[in-house]
Amino acid sequence: MIKVVLDTNLFVAAYWNRRSASSKIIDACLKGNLQAYYTRQIEKELWLIMRNIRAKEEFTAKVTNFIGRAELVENVTRLEALTEDPDDQKFLECAVTIGADYLITSDDHLLRLRSVEGTEIIKPGNFWRDRYADRGISEESKS
Repeated sequence: MIKVVLDTNLFVAAYWNRRSASSKIIDACLKGNLQAYYTRQIEKELWLIMRNIRAKEEFTAKVTNFIGRAELVENVTRLEALTEDPDDQKFLECAVTIGADYLITSDDHLLRLRSVEGTEIIKPGNFWRDRYADRGISEESKS
């Protein structure tokens, strides 16, 4: 199973474009094709963003399902600051703690790192096109 940590910016992109790579990645997590991980800090930021964009009930239900399907990481490995934006640190620490295959983000601060301790940091579109879709697993699998 591919282990992923999703930046909260994927949820914003998925909200505004249901056909985006971000939306497909979230759906793949919901279907059990990818295993997502999160921390309480990530969850807190996610719900704050959902309130800020005034996400409709249908989408907040999807986020609730995502949180229910993803695995909570409780004891996070603390790392030295690796990025210019301190708010990004929580994604890196979560990814390193669980040995994620990918940290999927659109954040330039994180993308500049390219990888951290074996976790590849990648844009949603690149992940979907190059790392996931070519495995022959369609969005409809495991519905």
